[in-house]
Amino acid sequence: MSSSSCTDKMKYIYELPFFERSELCKILNQNDKWEEFVLGTMKYDVLTIQSLRKEKNPMDELLTMWGHHNHTILELFVLLSRMQHYQSMVPLKPFVEPKFHTLLYNGEGNLHRVLGKRLNKNTKDLKIGTQNFNQVVPPQPNVPKIVIEGNTKDQSRKILNQPMQAVQIGVTPSNSNNLLVASLAAGLSPSLQHVPNNGRKSNNVIIPRTEATLPHASYNELSISTNEWNKDNILGKGGFGTVYRGTWKNTDVAIKKIEKRGADSDESYVLQLQQSLREIKILNSCPHENILSLYAYSLDGRAPCLVYQLMKNGSLEDRLLVKQKTQPLTWIQRHEIAKGTARGLQYLHTIGEKPLIHGDIKSANILLDKNFEPRIGDFGLAREGPERDSMKVSKIHGTRPYLPEEFLHGRKLSTKVDTYSYGIVLFELGTGLPAYDDSRLENKFLKDFIDSWEDKDLPLLIDRKAGETDKQVYSNLMVLGKWCANRMAQNRPEMDYVFKKLNDL
Repeated sequence: MSSSSCTDKMKYIYELPFFERSELCKILNQNDKWEEFVLGTMKYDVLTIQSLRKEKNPMDELLTMWGHHNHTILELFVLLSRMQHYQSMVPLKPFVEPKFHTLLYNGEGNLHRVLGKRLNKNTKDLKIGTQNFNQVVPPQPNVPKIVIEGNTKDQSRKILNQPMQAVQIGVTPSNSNNLLVASLAAGLSPSLQHVPNNGRKSNNVIIPRTEATLPHASYNELSISTNEWNKDNILGKGGFGTVYRGTWKNTDVAIKKIEKRGADSDESYVLQLQQSLREIKILNSCPHENILSLYAYSLDGRAPCLVYQLMKNGSLEDRLLVKQKTQPLTWIQRHEIAKGTARGLQYLHTIGEKPLIHGDIKSANILLDKNFEPRIGDFGLAREGPERDSMKVSKIHGTRPYLPEEFLHGRKLSTKVDTYSYGIVLFELGTGLPAYDDSRLENKFLKDFIDSWEDKDLPLLIDRKAGETDKQVYSNLMVLGKWCANRMAQNRPEMDYVFKKLNDL
């Protein structure tokens, strides 16, 4: 889209697209630059400024206030120029007429120091390191959508919504780690495309180029932060590798160390790298209080690593099963966890022009911070969905007990898949029972087990570990769970409505 077409369609601050607005806020919230901006230009009173200081995202609140008075993007662009905030002008540039771009170029001496001489060139700096991870580039508006064809090992993966420019890299057992390095250096690409080689099995991949702003952490410092990957710091293990507790930059973190296991695990290792790249892309562009925060990544050591915010109360699954002799969750805590998870999901479903579908909502992927506030994690299977209704996919991913029939058998993907999965989580919150249990014989899946009970008998399934206080929450969870996990997708609610219902209770 050209600059002129952008400016024709978008004039006012309240019309600024989410991603550009988010990038602008990120820059001006850093080191409280927004205060300098307010004091120097907007002339708000002291009480307003004090009120803004209490907000998690003061610049966003400021833009909302300014937008109510019909101020334009051009006005904001000019004000930023006067304040010499050239870095924050970059996200606004596409929405300002070209004749005003000189305001940005006039400050290019300062701008070059901040952005590494990028404005007057079409070339992209593909090296990611500590010297440039505060660079700002308008983020890609869409999370790439992947369509996987075939079900054999020689699958071909079509990558949509990506720039045509690409680099080709060979993948062999000896350089699989280099694949991740190159992929991230080429822009944290969320997907890899296998290229056939005259009918023979090929290890080549094509990685589209984009750019990224996420900090890089050295493998050495992460090793130190986990006491040399001490087994006492292990939080969990999976097919992807191991998660360690650590302290990085004086901050409690969880570090996922992606490991290749066994001589024949190249294919699964590459798949894990793909999912990690997609997760980096999403978590770096969709910050939210109910979505797990990704702090940094590491590429310079023996294994790629991702650095997350530490969730001190672990997963919802572990807390419901009272693992490690933890205290059972109270009914009020369960209500708040249900509400926070719904808030995070409705954010994903409404964040852009097309919804972002998580695809693997389950209690194991809902993590609890020190205040038991939930955060949705593991975005490795997330996909962009259709604006309305559903779309057909050629590959099914996810966790069977949490997936609806229209997705498992009809391969129909929509936001209602996440809604169904969320409904199963509500059943877990209410009953304390696992989503799958071999001992339930004919009804191993929790959905089938609950459907086998008459409504009048459902109170017998209440999780008594939650106590007697506020136990009316149980019936709310079960009623809402049945609605969300309806077998007919069209009869399930959208997540923004689910959140409103829980918020009103």
